Amino acid sequence: MKGWRNISLILRFFMVLIYITLGVVILFVNKLPLPLDSFGRSFLGTILIIYGIFRMYTYYAAFKANSDEE
Repeated sequence: MKGWRNISLILRFFMVLIYITLGVVILFVNKLPLPLDSFGRSFLGTILIIYGIFRMYTYYAAFKANSDEE
């Protein structure tokens, strides 16, 4: 099952990148066709970035636990 843990860590890492990137794009790219006002864009972008940072923390904890097992 060691291989599945590595795949899980890779997927977690890419999800962190997706959440943070999507949050930054929503915050700073004004040409996106989103039906949100500026407050909605700011709120959604900030929530995605905060969630990405939280996922980064959980990824790091899982990565460290996986490293300690080896």
